[in-house]
Amino acid sequence: MSKVLWAIGVPEGDLHYFANNFRNPNSVKDVVWNVDEKKNTLDEEEKWPLFHANEADPDAGYRLHPYVINFSLGEEPAQNYELRIDFLMISPRLPYLEVNVNGVVGNAYLLPHPSNSNKIKISAGLHTSIYSEGSVKIVIPSEYLKKGKNTIILTSRDKGEVLKTDNIEKIKRLDRMANPAGFNYQYLAFSKIQEEINSTLNSAVVVPTVIYKKNINGELVEKCSFYLQFNKKVNGGNLTLTLKEGNREEKADFEISETALGHYKLDFDVFDGEGKVEYLLTGQINGEAIEERGKFKRKKKWKVYLTPHTHTDIGYTHRQWEVAERLNRNIDKALEIINKDREEGIENKFAYNLDCSWVIENFLKTRSEKKRQELLREIKEKNISVPSNYVDLLTQFASLEDLIRNGELSEEVLREVGKSPDYMSVVDVASITGSAPAILEGMGVKYLIHANNQDRGPFRLNGGLHKISPFYWEGTNGGKILVWLSKMYCELRKVCGSPPVLYSASTGLNMWLDEYEREDYVPDAVLLYGMEADNTDIDPQPHEFVKEWNRTYEYPQLINSDGSEFFKYVEGNFKDFLKTVKGDSGAYWEDGCGSTATASRQVRDAQAILTAAERLESLAVIHNENWSYPLEDFKNAWREVLLFDEHTWGSHLAGIEEETWLQQDSWEVKEHMAKNSLMWAKRLLLSAATRHSLSWNNKGREVVLYNPHSWEASGAVRVEIAKNEKVYDSETGEEIPIRKIVELKTQATVELWVEKLPGLSYRRYILKPAKVEQKESKNYVLDNNKITIENQYYKLVFDIEKGCIESLIDKATNNQLVDLKDQYGLGKFIYAKGGEGTKLTGNHYELSDEAPELIEDFNLNSYEIEEFAHGTSIKIKGEVVKGELQIECILNNKTKKIDLNYVYTKEENLNKEAVYVAFPFNLSQPEVLSDSQLGWVNWAKDELPGACKEWLPLQTGIMIKGKEGEIHITSPDIPLFTVNEVVLGRWPKELNLSGSRIFSYVLNNYWNTNYKGCQGGTFIFRYSITSDKEIALEKAYKLGWESRQPIYVQRMSYQDFRETKAPYTNEIGTTLAQIGSDKVVVSTIKKANYEEGFIIRLQEISGRKEIAEIRFTGKKIKKAYKTDLLERNIEEISVESDGRLKVEVEPWSLSSIRIIL
Repeated sequence: MSKVLWAIGVPEGDLHYFANNFRNPNSVKDVVWNVDEKKNTLDEEEKWPLFHANEADPDAGYRLHPYVINFSLGEEPAQNYELRIDFLMISPRLPYLEVNVNGVVGNAYLLPHPSNSNKIKISAGLHTSIYSEGSVKIVIPSEYLKKGKNTIILTSRDKGEVLKTDNIEKIKRLDRMANPAGFNYQYLAFSKIQEEINSTLNSAVVVPTVIYKKNINGELVEKCSFYLQFNKKVNGGNLTLTLKEGNREEKADFEISETALGHYKLDFDVFDGEGKVEYLLTGQINGEAIEERGKFKRKKKWKVYLTPHTHTDIGYTHRQWEVAERLNRNIDKALEIINKDREEGIENKFAYNLDCSWVIENFLKTRSEKKRQELLREIKEKNISVPSNYVDLLTQFASLEDLIRNGELSEEVLREVGKSPDYMSVVDVASITGSAPAILEGMGVKYLIHANNQDRGPFRLNGGLHKISPFYWEGTNGGKILVWLSKMYCELRKVCGSPPVLYSASTGLNMWLDEYEREDYVPDAVLLYGMEADNTDIDPQPHEFVKEWNRTYEYPQLINSDGSEFFKYVEGNFKDFLKTVKGDSGAYWEDGCGSTATASRQVRDAQAILTAAERLESLAVIHNENWSYPLEDFKNAWREVLLFDEHTWGSHLAGIEEETWLQQDSWEVKEHMAKNSLMWAKRLLLSAATRHSLSWNNKGREVVLYNPHSWEASGAVRVEIAKNEKVYDSETGEEIPIRKIVELKTQATVELWVEKLPGLSYRRYILKPAKVEQKESKNYVLDNNKITIENQYYKLVFDIEKGCIESLIDKATNNQLVDLKDQYGLGKFIYAKGGEGTKLTGNHYELSDEAPELIEDFNLNSYEIEEFAHGTSIKIKGEVVKGELQIECILNNKTKKIDLNYVYTKEENLNKEAVYVAFPFNLSQPEVLSDSQLGWVNWAKDELPGACKEWLPLQTGIMIKGKEGEIHITSPDIPLFTVNEVVLGRWPKELNLSGSRIFSYVLNNYWNTNYKGCQGGTFIFRYSITSDKEIALEKAYKLGWESRQPIYVQRMSYQDFRETKAPYTNEIGTTLAQIGSDKVVVSTIKKANYEEGFIIRLQEISGRKEIAEIRFTGKKIKKAYKTDLLERNIEEISVESDGRLKVEVEPWSLSSIRIIL
């Protein structure tokens, strides 16, 4: 038992009690701490330094830093005392502690173990690969203390090999994650030991290490240490250590020198073997007999596969195109190092691993043919490794085709050298869509390296999946790949030091590998991912260190490798021991898309428009001989989309110093990618439609409607026609009712309803001059600022003062869909104010848990009610926080649907903020689903451990399934939503994701780096709501994609000199192709990249195996091949005698077919 006399901090290790000097050790002076004057509270004016640097720390001046503690004892010391120090290690150099008590000096050795807390208490620890902690105790004999004033001086010491630099910028690459030398305090306590202590030896602990080497006899031995803790001064002693395993026994003798207090370290080697080693320590210390016995288990003989890289951020550290050339220079340097190794006959040659193939693309454009061929040779020989991804993108923001095109652009590079990518790298980005395994498997990609960043994305911390890594990951709706979940990236430095040297590597590897020294971790290999930080230069020194390490030690072996070599070794030797997990990891970093809501919406539009354009363009080329498909134009368009999807949004100054040129320039380029992708998409869709529309003659102006989807679609479309024109059905001659949206001097934008337009077809409507009259009617009730409208589907009450739907009754089920007890109405606009200094800005331990202030104020300025043939519109305008809001609520007559359209004109604001739209529905036992790239995710059931829970992704919409019925919300513009609550910044491991209270997460500026810190202007966000007793998932899929890409409409002028040929001879319109089935849709139709014909991608959307049919009007398919998603042939498929093709498609899956007509 002991009694605490004084303490610094609290036993729980709350680091708020310490001054955080980890990043800048000189920010706190070498402390002189007077215990008698301190309160040990959180509001202490001066705090004890968190980090204790030593003579190996470059930022601390390569010198010792004594920390002094003065304290008083009110009585003559009679018993022994104890100093306890709880510590935290996040960097590789493990120090020891010199303890000076009133001039008497001893040592204390830190013995860390992997932290089990699953909490990162220091923000820098979010970026490190080592996170170990421990507690060290030093018995202080009473003879060294006195009544009155006493002094303890603590000095962190290293005494290992130090490679000093004259310019700290050479090694300051990782923001102090790799080069610190010292340790972090968590708690200090000085106690009086109550019981009497007679023995000299307090404890003896054997610590084997992961380090194996050959001894002077050429035998393999493991380096181990015996740590002795003393209760009193040691005058001397002699000890014999006996090691025994089976029939083999060895002895080692040690002489113990005089030691005043603290610990004593005995280093020894143990012979190689497989079983546990018995030990016996005998002898005498201070004349007392010593006998300590026990057993210890050897550490594994580890194979550490290295994948040297420089992390690619397209921007962030520098402007985007400066980054491109910097990374080009790294390839130049990598080629130089590889050639040098080849000349020197080095077997373990340098291997350079790229994060993405964008780097290769730029190199091949800007280097000579000689250099190009040199690079391609090293890729072929696997000395330079290229993953399957063109860029490192936000996978939940990306569309299905984005993910596939991300692989296509890498495939182009690797095909040139006869290789196919077999692994993907996701580096930095914290989480990945659950559709990835199926998509990657469909590309022939077997492996995934996920080197995730825990800052604002604690996927690894909350889930712990790195502990079973490598593991097989099954996608939410299919697919299975082998994954290594890295603790971080740039790990060679973070584990072995910066610069890496033998000493720092031996202690760093020991701490890092300790987490894998478990019975349930069967492989003897691990992957240490990366070497250099974001866009930094390749330093040759770490490679020279690797050579020295392998010359010095036998294990761990440091093996330079390409991205897949580790996986092949583990799968080939330990496949049966690898675990499998299934699910989706959420959308941690995709919340940053809300920092630039308008640009993100533009790219979402481009994603949908481009696939529509591809389908219509392909049909135009198929139906017109001698026409060519503009493949390069589409590649350029997809490239712009992917470059926006890429995870780097701005500079490292974003959110902090928005006015800097670096941030301004970086965002200008990123915003250009968004605008350019949309411009490309609009151009290509217009061009594709026009190629059809100019294929016939007409009798005058007309409107041509294109359904680019493979299923029948209905909906409202808008088109600009002459001010006094009407629209007529070309088949019946009947007038098509129109709704006037905008009327100008000569032109008018009108809206009309299109009913049941077959998939992949067009319909022609006639325009004729006529006087347009607006019919007046009043089928609504206005009472007490509440407007009631109804039709055959719904009865709706809209509160124009509050700006939301107060009541919504489904007439088919007679259910009230709005939760009338909720504080918010349906569609309520909410402004969330505040967040500075809170965990809304990051999962940093030191930040507060304060929640944002939710403001629902709406000051009505005007309202308008409009009735038209296909519905009724309520429009309101009013003032809200930071701007003006227009809301339009439309009750549709032609389909069971309510539309809510918002236009928010907002002033730019740097203060933390967010915007939500509330959807409090009234369903019991609700389950919440949203659509992924493949299938749907039930968020209460389908998440991986550690997945993001506070906000969730969608591709097109949300489904709420309840006891009373089901509700579907389409969200074409906003890709994120929350369940039950708005974002509070809690970063939870568990959260209830079943609920019928939904919030669309419109925008935010919570990031303090990378993502833009302020946004203003006009924001448009739209939603559609439908309900029924049951809504089939295939119906929800179609509704969602119709909201993102409606029927395309084009006004055409008079034309009469065309030679009209099939299939364009029908003056009403025609179906150009019939592809799919009710439950199988066409993702795209595009020109094949490498061989003759067209690629048709079929997607099953109901979760059942289906047979899909492919038929082109007036054309016969001659040959067909099943391919993978990167267009490699798998097998030939038989074609029906009439030129049709039938294809079996597995549940939720993709089937890629190449056809030749």
